[in-house]
Amino acid sequence: MTQPIHCEIAVIGAGVVGVATALWLRRQGYRVLILERDGIAAGASYGNAGTLAPYGVMPIAQPALLRAIPSLLFSSDSPFVINWARLPRLMPWLLRFLNECRASRCTANTQALATILQRTYSGYEPLLADTPLARQGLQHRGCLYTYGTRQGFAAAQAAIELRRSLGIAQQVLSVAEIEQLEPALAGQSVAGLLFPESSHMDDPKRFIETLAAPLVAEGALRKATITGIKREANGLHLHSAEGQHYQADRVVLCAGAWSGALAAQMGDHIPLDTERGYHIEFDRPNTLLNRPCCPVESAFYMTPMAGRLRVAGTVELGSIHDPANPRRFDYLEQHVRRVLGLKEPVARRWLGFRPSLPDSLPVIGPSPHEPRLIYAFGHQHLGLTLAGATGQLVTECIAGTAPDWLERFSVQRF
Repeated sequence: MTQPIHCEIAVIGAGVVGVATALWLRRQGYRVLILERDGIAAGASYGNAGTLAPYGVMPIAQPALLRAIPSLLFSSDSPFVINWARLPRLMPWLLRFLNECRASRCTANTQALATILQRTYSGYEPLLADTPLARQGLQHRGCLYTYGTRQGFAAAQAAIELRRSLGIAQQVLSVAEIEQLEPALAGQSVAGLLFPESSHMDDPKRFIETLAAPLVAEGALRKATITGIKREANGLHLHSAEGQHYQADRVVLCAGAWSGALAAQMGDHIPLDTERGYHIEFDRPNTLLNRPCCPVESAFYMTPMAGRLRVAGTVELGSIHDPANPRRFDYLEQHVRRVLGLKEPVARRWLGFRPSLPDSLPVIGPSPHEPRLIYAFGHQHLGLTLAGATGQLVTECIAGTAPDWLERFSVQRF
């Protein structure tokens, strides 16, 4: 039997959370090895809307959603669908999700998200200082929400007031102000909301690859599909589908939608499931838009990127093993053509898997069964936004200096 490869800290997963975590650990002087089955930013970190959203305090589970569930689930034109064949497997997650829709739970989850989102930029800043090229790919133009009906804008007032009470920067815009910022949206809205502190990326994958360049240069990235984790006196032993064996003093689990199975091997049964996220892209040198824009009632983002417009969104609860649902692509295409009048063909279609927990909060912190194993996954729609903050918090967990409020993100909440 070959000798195991020893490392001080193994990070499982090279999505944006894994990369940011490895970089923070490297800054603290740890010798890090990233174990990844595909490549840097190959999953949900690749296909997202490319937006840093420090305003994203509202959990998916909200009281208003309870009233809207029948229309959402049974409408032929809904941004939220379920693969009904998967309902028996999804039911435990859905029941927990419905419980989180209670007003008291929604308030607690909102406050927790507001606390961690305060670290959005401070969590990234040291990493960007080390890789100035990554900073060049970050555009600071805000994010625009638009409302197509007075009813839709009225329904948003509670969330607007809540964000205001939390000190989140937002500006209510008139129709004229929307059209001044985004002429391509003329005639589409009755009101808008600008989040001026939001940023977006010209190319999320390239941004993450640029951040990760120091790790790659040092040989800290290994191709490995980790299938087993076992505790031993001399460390945590990891086994890969490729037949390699790793021995780590500590392990940070950042494997996104695939994290739950490994956590279960340590005795932590976490209600992690996946939102199947979709995007389509149009190749065009003029992307029509200056910043990410979200037609709120249709629940998707239109993000201008380098040489292309990415249209991302909708939620589908199903399985990571199911093929893409063509109706989800059709939904995005029909709506973006209506909003922007696009005529050119769709250049690319993508399906990925967002790691989602019923309360919309990630799991960050040590396993209660094995303190050498630290969890950092389940960021749902906020992985790109919270990657820097998560990496910083992981280093604080290891140093024993994590803030008290991080307990709200512990696996023990389940």
